[in-house]
Amino acid sequence: MSRELSSEDLELLMELQYNFPISETPYTDLAYRLDLDPDSVISKLSNFKKIGIIKRVGANLNYKAIGFIKVACLVAFACKDNDVQRIARVINESFPDINLKHNYLRDHERYKVWFTVKGESLEKIFEEVERVAKACDVKDYLILPSKRVYKMSVKYDLYKGISWSYGVERDPETVEDRDLIDLIIRLQNIPILERPFKFEGYSETEVVDIIKEMIKKGVFRDFYGVLRERAIGFKENGMNLVRTDEPEKIARKLLKYPQITHLVERGVPENWKYPIYFMVHASEREKIEDFKREVSEELGVEILTLYSVANLKD
Repeated sequence: MSRELSSEDLELLMELQYNFPISETPYTDLAYRLDLDPDSVISKLSNFKKIGIIKRVGANLNYKAIGFIKVACLVAFACKDNDVQRIARVINESFPDINLKHNYLRDHERYKVWFTVKGESLEKIFEEVERVAKACDVKDYLILPSKRVYKMSVKYDLYKGISWSYGVERDPETVEDRDLIDLIIRLQNIPILERPFKFEGYSETEVVDIIKEMIKKGVFRDFYGVLRERAIGFKENGMNLVRTDEPEKIARKLLKYPQITHLVERGVPENWKYPIYFMVHASEREKIEDFKREVSEELGVEILTLYSVANLKD
């Protein structure tokens, strides 16, 4: 792992990911659990966020619960290497941040730019992608709608050097109250303070109770610290495409592997035979390759792994 992180740092970041307290004073409670000084923990975590080790602390929100995000598509643009930056810039400028989730350069020989778009309907997403493709002068592209999300939980085991999480996606209850939706969105990124749940119009106890309720209802998949993978030494992320005629059967079998962070079944055109997609992150490419071989042999499927070359959005 990263040489800058001590054993105490690793333990603290693991707790932040896997055992974040849902209380009025979560960072203090986290410190006491590890027998550390609360002020020192808050100072250290604040610095980790400042230097980019911590991306945010807060809710893993299922956007389907708040109505205006109902569908998502993975999109791939075919292009030449020298067109990537120009195309990425057009994509980033064409979609609001809340609708453009990811934008990566991946090592496919044809489809190099891969991005995820969320929206109200597939029809609107298809129209927008077609418009952006024309603006980019891209004539060959794939639109792969999400048919079912089986898992979405990005956590990094800093000791194993590979992503590691549990949990199965479930349909969330819908939230319609506008004020509550505003609070829910803000809870995706809470401050690193002794008392981080001071929101106008709510007591701290009410906010804590709302978080617990949203987790119970599936609106929040979880509530924890999200780390920046490269800052913690996770240099590789592989998007694994599974070729199969039995996507549901294979997806359910894949759920047993904690190394997987994202697991999605997608609608595919006739010329693209990969309906299952799963992500694995690691400190070394060999760890992902070893895991891919294990899965391929156990399930008897062909897996194509596309590695991230560059993050085109951040």
